[in-house]
Amino acid sequence: MTELSNKIKQYRKEKHLTQKDLAEKMFVSRKLISSWENGHSFPDFQAMIRLSEIFQIKIDDLLKNDNKVIEHFDEQDEQAKKDRHTLHICYNLNFLFLVLSYIDMFRPFGFHASIIPLSLIINMFVFFSHYSDWDSFKKSRKVVLSIITFIVFLLMNTYSMALNFNFQKSLNPNDVIGTFGAAAEEFILILFITFSITLAIFFHPAKEKRQRKNK
Repeated sequence: MTELSNKIKQYRKEKHLTQKDLAEKMFVSRKLISSWENGHSFPDFQAMIRLSEIFQIKIDDLLKNDNKVIEHFDEQDEQAKKDRHTLHICYNLNFLFLVLSYIDMFRPFGFHASIIPLSLIINMFVFFSHYSDWDSFKKSRKVVLSIITFIVFLLMNTYSMALNFNFQKSLNPNDVIGTFGAAAEEFILILFITFSITLAIFFHPAKEKRQRKNK
């Protein structure tokens, strides 16, 4: 057990709260509260803020004389810096792969490289694996705007595909399976391009960074 786990238990009892009561106030499970009090895991910084508010104490009072927990938060902060750095790189690469994917879609001068859409997909996967500001999407307005934006750009891109002369040339009316496969491949590319545009508009990492600072 750590000093922090003992303090959480002590302050909880001083407030005449059961683990279940505290869990409800923290919007977490009772098992998680038990894990904190037994020293099996640590609350994250947001949970620390919430605990200090419930117990009506300073965060410093919870962390005081607990080097193990302080080291844990230092490691978390270092990891957060690395995640933000990765996010910025992926966000900027997204613009590059987005432009290249449009070139690949319209295929000027017969240009076509399967590695481009694959790179776009991998980059988005890495981006979202490090993205953590999902709380901002609890606002229904942002969710609705992102969905509308996605649908509008999907329709625009699909219309562009239908007018794409190079794509039309690749279709062979006598080869139904080949035509269907080419159309399916093009539509999948359009889907990921549209996801990429939505990412660029609604998932700017700078917004996440400012929000972290405010916390």
